[in-house]
Amino acid sequence: MAQKQLILLKRESVQVRFTEGEYLRCKLKNKEKREGKIMELTDTQIITSNDTLSISSIESLYVKGKRKVNVTRGFGGLLFIGGIGYFAIDQVNRLIVKGADEFDEQVALTSLAMTAAGAAILFIHSPYKKVYGHTLKTIDYTSRFYKLP
Repeated sequence: MAQKQLILLKRESVQVRFTEGEYLRCKLKNKEKREGKIMELTDTQIITSNDTLSISSIESLYVKGKRKVNVTRGFGGLLFIGGIGYFAIDQVNRLIVKGADEFDEQVALTSLAMTAAGAAILFIHSPYKKVYGHTLKTIDYTSRFYKLP
């Protein structure tokens, strides 16, 4: 309960949470990259195993593996699977229906476009989350945003 947490807030919703003992990677406003294990969190500083960082100097945080699933990524997955499924259903249809032996280029182009768009939405994103427009702050167990580790 005595551990502090570093949170990134967006409209009263916690986007990312770091606790003491976790590994932190970040980009600073002067474009330097810093990383290290969080040893201690104060109101204005993050003391890591390699350096002491000011919270106000952080531009973006490395959040790979910490993101929540959102609607956009769900839609990307739906497009990706739908594109593959559309092509597969057409191929199964070609095997079952007599006289449908020719390859349909329109189905192939449509399924390729759906799969490519879905893959772009799913897989092309930065592992860093910008702090701009969000609130980055340290909290303790008295905060309503505190979550037990």
